[in-house]
Amino acid sequence: MAKPQKKRQTPKRRKKKVKDPEKEEETRKRIAAIEGKRQKVIEEVRLSLLQRRRDKIGLERDRQEKEERAREKERRDAAKTGSERTMLEIREDLSRVVETGIKCVYTSVIIPNKIKYDGKSTLSIKGVKYKVKKNLHIVGWGKEAVTMSAAFERIIGRQLKRGWVVVPRKSIFMMWSFPEAFPKLDSAISYVEAGTDGQPDEKSVTMTRRIINYCKKLKRKDLLIVMLSHGIDDLLCCPREEITLRDKLRVINRLKAAQATPDEINTVRNKLSTIRGGDLARFAYPARVIVLITSDVSAEPMTQLSGGPCVYDPKDDTALQIMTKYGIFERLPQSVRELLEETIPWTMVADKQVTESKKYKFVHEYVVACNADAMECMAVEVFKLGLFPVKLNSTCFGEVQEFAREYVKITSLMILAVEGKINQLDMYQEMKESPVCPLTDKKVHEIFPAKDKWGLGLCLLLGGRQTVNLCAEPGKGGPNQELALYFSLYWYMRTEQFPILREYTVWFLGGSSHGKDGNTSAAGAFGYKSLGTDVYPKYEKALGEYNTAYANWWKLKEDKQNQFAIERAYNVMKDHEATRNKFKDIIPKHSLEKNDTNTMFISINDEDELLELKTGNYYTFTDVGDLHIIRIVKFQCNCDGICHGHIERTCIDKECPVNVTMSAETNLKSQYCCQMGRLIEKL
Repeated sequence: MAKPQKKRQTPKRRKKKVKDPEKEEETRKRIAAIEGKRQKVIEEVRLSLLQRRRDKIGLERDRQEKEERAREKERRDAAKTGSERTMLEIREDLSRVVETGIKCVYTSVIIPNKIKYDGKSTLSIKGVKYKVKKNLHIVGWGKEAVTMSAAFERIIGRQLKRGWVVVPRKSIFMMWSFPEAFPKLDSAISYVEAGTDGQPDEKSVTMTRRIINYCKKLKRKDLLIVMLSHGIDDLLCCPREEITLRDKLRVINRLKAAQATPDEINTVRNKLSTIRGGDLARFAYPARVIVLITSDVSAEPMTQLSGGPCVYDPKDDTALQIMTKYGIFERLPQSVRELLEETIPWTMVADKQVTESKKYKFVHEYVVACNADAMECMAVEVFKLGLFPVKLNSTCFGEVQEFAREYVKITSLMILAVEGKINQLDMYQEMKESPVCPLTDKKVHEIFPAKDKWGLGLCLLLGGRQTVNLCAEPGKGGPNQELALYFSLYWYMRTEQFPILREYTVWFLGGSSHGKDGNTSAAGAFGYKSLGTDVYPKYEKALGEYNTAYANWWKLKEDKQNQFAIERAYNVMKDHEATRNKFKDIIPKHSLEKNDTNTMFISINDEDELLELKTGNYYTFTDVGDLHIIRIVKFQCNCDGICHGHIERTCIDKECPVNVTMSAETNLKSQYCCQMGRLIEKL
């Protein structure tokens, strides 16, 4: 039986789409915007890679130039004899002491010394033991946290569960440029760059908020390691949700303009922050918190150091009182005023764990690197040189001229003490109210020099952070270079006041633990009695020659002499003028006024008075302040009385190998001094 045929279905006609010009235009605009953003990102990445390539080339060029300068210096030093050779030995000794101090505070070096792990379940930090079982977490802010976290992870290994470190721009690139900063290839730590030109940005806020959310999930068994360094206000930033970053920055800037104190600014900043003033510890509770700090302030944890994210702050109405005090409150946005008007302290569960001394019971703080650590290593190196180290103060603060005056004062007091001209009470009265390095009666008793402890000489060890008042258009230089020059000038004046001081050879060296002094590649500079004063005779001679040439040219011009003779005299005058200006640029007075001390230092003694680190790195990833050493030795010069003269003689004293009996009259002129080298064209 035949099957019935199916009726053939006619295909349905599709409705013709009607194009909407407006929608098509919107689509085109949307696609163009997406493509524009894509191209913008591609261009940003291209420029970033290009800039990093340039930075790497520049870094390699700097290293090559440094190596070439080192080779040239070795050839130059090999040819030195007599007093120049003695000066070279002093420089090498002092450089070795300061560089030893800088190396020992590298976070990649000091972390393994202060943090131990037994490979099983015990972590020891400065002698305090903690139980670990894959319960470690790391968060950190600052460039020191780069190497600190990498060194910590190498110690603890797989016990680390997760980590977040916020670092300044270009830190990651610099990290991969130096082997000692390498993290593990399979690192559990994420490094994120944030901050723009020293100011917090949205990346700082986003990353800090992400860290806060991560810490909120921690349990009682967890151990949170918080790594902090000084100067991280641009990284450790997370305003309360009620206000914007712009609002917070505006408040801080107005306080600075009103000349509020740093403590007052920190109090207001804590009030407006959701991580500072103990909030990080509040969110991390009930986990135990360990704070590791690199500090240029103290060897002990400080309350306001690095914003105190794990230090208790009630966040009461103190901030409101400060804003009212400076008449700023009424000019603030409504959202900010509402926050400041919160008079009831912000309390969370963690605040029940606050002790009577206003510290969290579950938070332990440790300073793992500071100037005091560097001074301990420097003292050992000084002993190796046969000198006696005297550790004075590792946390000196003040203006650079105050530093120089106080350093010169304590140096002269040590010499007068060993000569029996003053007693302990006299030294205490002079130094008890020092603005830079105040000494207690106990400290004076400890350091008061005696002949039997003098040895071959003394080395005063100090450190801290000196401030420099910059002019409108500062030149090249740094705080240690200015301090070295000021020290030499003040020491010269001190020897004029007390002639007995001329029997001693006194040298100063200041170096930055960061490896760079100011805006120069040098780490610091040397200073001694005639460093600055010997430039003036050269300038006066050049000035006299210029004045003579100028008078000669003017006389020929007035007498209407032969044009050829006038032009020749004019050219001679201009040559002398150029020489005069070059010497004028390196006169200490002008160098200090223009903050251009580096031009002077590279123009004398073939740049020997600048401190160059021999490690090959100009960037140490550690900045705990500046290290200073003052070498005091009974006169040992073998100069003939005319600095760097051609006739050499050796001072002979059969009773003492270090010539301790030479009189002030004999060595009045026989001091190590500054020798003018090639003049550098000022750029």
